[in-house]
Amino acid sequence: MRKVTKATIAGALGVVLLTGGTTFALWSDSANVNGGTVNSGTLALTPSGTPAWNDISTPTPVPITIADFLIVPGDTIEYTAAFTVDASGDNLSATLDVSDPVAATGDAALLAATTVTQTFTYVGGEPVTDGAITSADDGEVINVTVTIVFDESTPGTTAQAESINLSDMTITLQQDAR
Repeated sequence: MRKVTKATIAGALGVVLLTGGTTFALWSDSANVNGGTVNSGTLALTPSGTPAWNDISTPTPVPITIADFLIVPGDTIEYTAAFTVDASGDNLSATLDVSDPVAATGDAALLAATTVTQTFTYVGGEPVTDGAITSADDGEVINVTVTIVFDESTPGTTAQAESINLSDMTITLQQDAR
């Protein structure tokens, strides 16, 4: 019985050790360090001023109300708006863009007969090349111009009494993938 008793005691001691009944202490220490604070940048567009539509078919642009203007072949109309850029962040690069009004809803013949271009310029008139924005542009006012040309060679009665819905035209500033 002595062997059985010793085996039972050894087994019980093993169970106690495995379940954490006894621990072995080794020295350790820790210290807090000030890792600092990580801050994020910003990217936003804020409208600045009042957007406008103009008929630029003649040498002198004429302000128009887009809902009342009836475009005809050979006409060129232009939408202009200004936006203040909020762009802060190390390594930040973004691209300005305008949703293509020709991709908007509308009658197919008028959509096909129009050409849309967009330009971005600084207040002084210098172009924003390829719509490229960086943190160096923080606080800059950017003029956005969307020009719609109704092809003067549109034949016969093509695209008459049709419309293009521009209500969803959107100016975007999208961070570039790295």
